Parts: sequence; structure tokens; C-alpha cells
Amino acid sequence: MKKLPLKDAKYLLLIVFLLLSSLTFGVIDEETARLYFTQALKSIYEGDFAKAFELSQKALSGRVYVQELPYFWYLRSRLRIINNQVDKALEELKNFTMLVRSDDIDNLIAKVNYFRKLNLSPSSTFVMGYVNSLNGYVKGIEYFQTPTSLAVYGDKFALLDSKNRRIVVAKQNRIFSIKKVSKDLKQVFFDRNGQLYLLGEKALYNESEAEMISGLKVPYIAGQDREGYIYIVDFDRLIKYNPNTNKSLEFKLERITFALDAEMTVDKLYVLDALSQEIYVYSLDKLQRIDVIRVPEKIWNFEVTPYGDIIYLGKDKIVAGKVEFQMKDVNFIEYSYPTLFLIKWKGNIIDQYWLKDDKPIFVNIDSLHFDDSNAYAYIRVEDLYGDEIHYIGYALSMFEQDVYVPSDAYIEQRESKNILLNTCINELVNYRLAGTRVFGKCSILSKFTGGLSVQTIQDTMKSRLYWVTRWTYLKPVPPGVIKLSAKVAFKEQVYYDTMFYTNLLINAMNSASEGK
Repeated sequence: MKKLPLKDAKYLLLIVFLLLSSLTFGVIDEETARLYFTQALKSIYEGDFAKAFELSQKALSGRVYVQELPYFWYLRSRLRIINNQVDKALEELKNFTMLVRSDDIDNLIAKVNYFRKLNLSPSSTFVMGYVNSLNGYVKGIEYFQTPTSLAVYGDKFALLDSKNRRIVVAKQNRIFSIKKVSKDLKQVFFDRNGQLYLLGEKALYNESEAEMISGLKVPYIAGQDREGYIYIVDFDRLIKYNPNTNKSLEFKLERITFALDAEMTVDKLYVLDALSQEIYVYSLDKLQRIDVIRVPEKIWNFEVTPYGDIIYLGKDKIVAGKVEFQMKDVNFIEYSYPTLFLIKWKGNIIDQYWLKDDKPIFVNIDSLHFDDSNAYAYIRVEDLYGDEIHYIGYALSMFEQDVYVPSDAYIEQRESKNILLNTCINELVNYRLAGTRVFGKCSILSKFTGGLSVQTIQDTMKSRLYWVTRWTYLKPVPPGVIKLSAKVAFKEQVYYDTMFYTNLLINAMNSASEGK
């Protein structure tokens, strides 16, 4: 007897599976299955994952069009994971991929695996690629000259032109606004909500130049923690300033420190001391020094990845971890993971590169919205800790049925889904796929969902930053299920998420909008 080729054998098994399903659950035909699938999608985009899971099970309880079966299977398993049935979901996916290969299912399994086996070790590799440049001179007009500070938020960055007392804001790599200031400033800084702060030699000001803190000595802003405190290293002390209450807490440093630069991660503070040329590392919880990093050459500017890898500007080079990239005429750098800004006073140029470590980026399509012409996807782009990644629009693209569709990308603040726990329950991947921040008495879940180990949810954590992509969808909308993918790509490194929509979903959403 002649054996069937492996590919034909797999499809025969798939056909047998479908026949058995139709015999057992013959009451549900393909179009009814699509209707349940659409209702499941609508529940997902409304945030009701329990209802969505029930509907996804109904969608698979009868006949399904063969070409859409991977979509149905993927959606049900994704919802199983969110509803804390991770092992069963993995078993289902493994069984299905024995019959049919699916990149989307493989990607979903990979997400489960990297949240189950968090790798926070120092990065073994870094790769770098050019993005764009912004010139201070355009058609004979000077917009900025020798900028001395750069701050990033969302899809924009602010430059401090201290010589000319002006702040230049660029959006989508174009000059968006220029504002004159009356103070002598040394640093600009965006907080978690996009409010701009201005640091002078002796005081901290808000964007309107109202004084927030006075009596500073040699200050430098390191960053802001999740509670909302802005950290300022100042000579022999560390100041934690709460912009919501306009109150400060002070902590004595163990030694006088002239901070050339300072940075923060989710749990550490890094300070470059001018005198010793060492980077002091402090824990944020106790503000105790826990490490000293010695750089092999004299530097005055450094950055740090979310995972503690040091990036610094050396002589004609950028050093990331143990990897060197040759770069000339760079005066200082600014890093908003994974985007590196190279400030070059010669020519007044801001070069932008991506500088990527070996850690994955989490991409998740939380919801979709449609109007008569356009589709809108609300996307979370986060690091492993659950913190939003800013200024990533250049790497974000959309695909329908695996075909690229031109889209615009911008940011929007939306309400955050938060939960208060008294104990650790469920898995990390449940909360990350659902987009839920954890607060309360489970520090590991709080740390890796963008939350806090506190009993009260702060006002600063009640919203979160989303990337919104807008594109013109095909009309009339084809029948059936349309696969939608959001991808963040850096050459060979591609991170993405897959969701779906149907013509029925668009009609239901537009009808609901008209009814309001």
C-alpha cells in the first residue's frame, strides 16, 4: 500500500477532524460560527474576556471554513490563556500545529514561554540601525543651535537650546513648536503623563516656568518612578519630588556627588560621578548603594537599558554592553529604549538610531475602532516590565492578511485596567495579554505588569499610553475573517501581535456608535 505524503496526511487528519465536528455539532454551520467569532472579538475589544472565551468555544463547536480554522483555534487558545487555562491552551496549540503550521500560534506560544522564563540577564548582543535625522537649519532658518538636553515622550521629543533660551519640540521628526524661556536652564524632562519640567542651576520649574523646588546646588534629574516621584540627584542628597502634591522627600547620599548624568530603571538609580568617573548604582526601595560600575575610559554621558545594560559615549564610538559602534562628532547621547539620539553640535543635527538588545518587545492589540473610512488599532508596546515604550512609531507597521497597509501612528492616553491583589494568583502572561496592571501584595506580578506593590492605586497610574495606528480599510469589506497584525521590527528582530475583524464587527461597532 502506497503511503500518503506527510503534508497530505496532515490535511486528511484535518478533514477528519472537521467531519467529526460537523457530525457532533451539526447544528452550527460556518456562517453561524463566524457570527460567534465576531461576537467574541467584540467582547475582547470591550474588555470582557470571560464572555469572549465562551463565545470562542461556541464558534468552534460546529463547522468552520477550513481556511479560517487557524484563526478560530488561535483566538480560543489566546482567551484560554487570559482566563488562566495556560497549560490547556498550550496543549491545544501543540496538537493543532501538528496538523497545520501557523506563525501566529507559534508567536503566541513564544509569548507564554518568555513570560514563564523571564530572561533579565545582561544582553549578549546589541544591534543598531539608522532611523532619521533632524537638522537645526532648514532653508536658511535656524530652529536650534547646540542643544544641551533632550527629553522624549510618546511620539515627540523636546530639545533645550540653552544658548538661545528656547525649547524646541519635534513630532514625527518635524519641528512642531518653538518656545522662548526666560530662565537659564540645564535640563528638560517629561514625566509619565507628558508634562514637561525645566531644571535650572538652582531650581526646578514646570513648563510655565513656575518654581517647583528652590535651593538646589548642582542638580540633575534621573527620572521618575511608578509612584510618580521625580528623582533629583543634588550634591550630597537625593530629592524625591511629588508633582501631584508639590512636596519633596530628601535622602542623604553617603558621599558628595557631582552628577554628570543620572538614569533610572524600574528598581535602580544610576549616577555618574564627575570626580571618581564611576557609576554608582542605588536600589530604589531603600536608596542604598548596591554596586559601582567602572567604565574603562573617561566619559561624561551614559544611558541604561530597562535591564541594566550600560550604554555610553566614548571616543568616536558608542559602547553598548560589550559591543562597540563607531560614531564620530557626537557631543552627547539620549536613549529612550530602544531609540538612541545622537546630538551633534557640528551641523546642528540630531541623528536617530535604534539600538536593540536581545530582549523581546511585547506588542498587543487591545482594541479596534472603525469609522466610515478608517480603522484604528489601539496597541500596547511594552518592555518585559510592562512599561510603555516611547518613540517607536518608526518601527510600527500594520498588515492585513499578511499584506502591508500604509498607516499613521500616534499616541493616546487611555484608561488603564488595574487590579488590587491580596495574594499572588494566576500567571504573569494572563495579566499581560489582558493589559491589566497589578497592585497590592504580589510584588512579582506588580513589577512585571507596570504596577506597584501598594494598597492604593495612584492617580498617575490610572491611565496608560497607547500607540494608535490609523489606516484606510478595504471597502467593501470582504466576507469572512480578516487577519490583522501589528509589527515592531528592527531588521531580523520582529515582534508582533495578531487579532481579527469582520464585516459583521464593523457594522456592529458603527451601529453602536450611531446609537449613542
